[in-house]
Amino acid sequence: MTAKQPIDAQTADNAPYELIGGDPSVDFVNTVESWRNPTETDRLRRYADLVNWSEQVGLVDSDVAIALREAAAGQKAGAERVLRRAHALRERLHRIFLAAAAGEAPDARALAAVSAEVRRAAAHSRLDRREGGLAWELDAAQAAALGWPLWRLARAALALLTSDALHRVRQCANEECRWFFVDRSRNHSRRWCDMAVCGNRAKARRNYARRKANTAGTEHSAAPASSSS
Repeated sequence: MTAKQPIDAQTADNAPYELIGGDPSVDFVNTVESWRNPTETDRLRRYADLVNWSEQVGLVDSDVAIALREAAAGQKAGAERVLRRAHALRERLHRIFLAAAAGEAPDARALAAVSAEVRRAAAHSRLDRREGGLAWELDAAQAAALGWPLWRLARAALALLTSDALHRVRQCANEECRWFFVDRSRNHSRRWCDMAVCGNRAKARRNYARRKANTAGTEHSAAPASSSS
């Protein structure tokens, strides 16, 4: 995971996304590098960014991504509307995950907003044949519609929010990070979004503090006692 710092448009377009959340809807919330400064650390500044992220996380395939970029070029106002809805959904999911990580009930308004996007996705879904039966799927004939990435995301969010995995949503213990992840560890004791980054940084800080305390203690014991007159 990279440091949380302002992101320019070129970086948002070209840099790969960090997918440590364990679920697409969690990784979606993590596209804001720091919720303390969301405007400057937003990785989804343009509709193209939403498509790029959706492709990387596996919500849309490469052919659909190409079609969506072409559609957005000719429907800029529509693409901007979808992007604004994506930002609103992300903010509501952030609220819900904050509550889940704290063991609290989610905000009713946040749930209502997510429900609205799920209903939009449902309006573009149909029963489709699958091996062994039927499935309620998005209508593939509408894959080039600008809302397609958001519909896929809404379905992914619904799957997480209605599963036991919601109770395993955690927030990174690194105060400078605070990204979310689904704790799938055996004893559900994971503390860091990425042990190799945030975990090792915390370990290094503890070791430094310990060495500093030991050094201070050694210097104090080695200091000569003052003589009394």
